[in-house]
Amino acid sequence: MEKQVDLYGKSTESASLSRQRREELSIWKSVLQKAVRRGNAEKAMYAAYKLVSLNSWSCWKRLSVIADEDAGQPDTIVAVDVLYRKHMAMKKNAKTGEQLSWDAKRCAIVAAKILAEAPKDRRGDEFLELMEAIEKHGKDEQLRKIRAELEAIPDEALDMHTLQGRRMGRGDLYWYEVSSEVVNKASEYEAWHDWFNPLMIRLVKERKK
Repeated sequence: MEKQVDLYGKSTESASLSRQRREELSIWKSVLQKAVRRGNAEKAMYAAYKLVSLNSWSCWKRLSVIADEDAGQPDTIVAVDVLYRKHMAMKKNAKTGEQLSWDAKRCAIVAAKILAEAPKDRRGDEFLELMEAIEKHGKDEQLRKIRAELEAIPDEALDMHTLQGRRMGRGDLYWYEVSSEVVNKASEYEAWHDWFNPLMIRLVKERKK
């Protein structure tokens, strides 16, 4: 008997899958992921329907992987996680031996639809591929340049929170003028920052007099 656990390591039902069933699951998992990548919502929903009917654990494991690997966006990842939790709550409340309910299956289907229609960002997965390539082909000139750039310590990182920054005499003034600066500010924070930061810089300079 093959013991299965849920996405968070908790034990679920035990099941012995035949080779034919495993092959069928592997095909539909691949269909699901390729449909999501190509934005084919209907095909993705059908693949999720097939998977959740065959083995709900395998279905949700794949949906979770796709959320991280192909969508890579917090809203999408959270949405899939919430639907998984709803599915598990319905499954937990079902009677022993009872088939998955309409509502429980719909959770998986909606998750597949969300993933298919979501913007895609595979940088997390492809970054791991890049790291693997650097380890395997470290002598490649382009990869050596990439590694050197990634390993370079930016000057703004050497502030009062590091020993080297403190040795360089970088304190509160460097923090407010350089290290605390952020990009992509929310409009509310931009308005706040426009008066707060100059105030802090003035106070630090007056304290040094």
